[in-house]
Amino acid sequence: MSRTILILSIIAVLSACNNFSSEGEKYSMLVKKELKKGIRKDSLFLGLRLGMTSKEFYVHCWELNKQGIISDGELNTAVKYKLKSELKHPGAMNFYPDFYEDKIAKIRVKFSYDAWAPWNKNLIADSLMPDVLNLCKRWYPRGNEFITLNDSIRGTIHVKVDGNRRIIIGKVDEREVLVDYTDMLIEQKQKNAQPK
Repeated sequence: MSRTILILSIIAVLSACNNFSSEGEKYSMLVKKELKKGIRKDSLFLGLRLGMTSKEFYVHCWELNKQGIISDGELNTAVKYKLKSELKHPGAMNFYPDFYEDKIAKIRVKFSYDAWAPWNKNLIADSLMPDVLNLCKRWYPRGNEFITLNDSIRGTIHVKVDGNRRIIIGKVDEREVLVDYTDMLIEQKQKNAQPK
């Protein structure tokens, strides 16, 4: 009996390793294929785009703020966009870019429901994540589909790669879902610039 359990355990571990390997290989092949195309996909949301200069970003946000579309976000260190009907429940997205050589290389966007509380189980990140995934599918209907991967730190994540743009959706904690937008060409340039 114990021998059967041992054999089944080994098979389960090998199977899990093969699944991780095939997920990782699928993702790596997708990235290589998309970067090889040489196509730029820079559009993000609210008229923002990868590669925007810091001045263009601030001027654009200033105009959106004057129109009442966005406001100051978390601790006045982010930009906040209220989601009234885009999700199943009212919520918000807080975002701010990372610049490299004065151009937007990455934007991290934190999504949350307004009425979140630990006792509101229908408003926790487990409910928010599929809602954000559906929103992103509506925002980015063209190109490759989102693929689901298992990340050792964030757990289940959803990834979409089109040209130079990568979108990753994953939970932050019980309240928030993080969407990372990255220009993979700039990411490669940053890695190549680091001393070895």
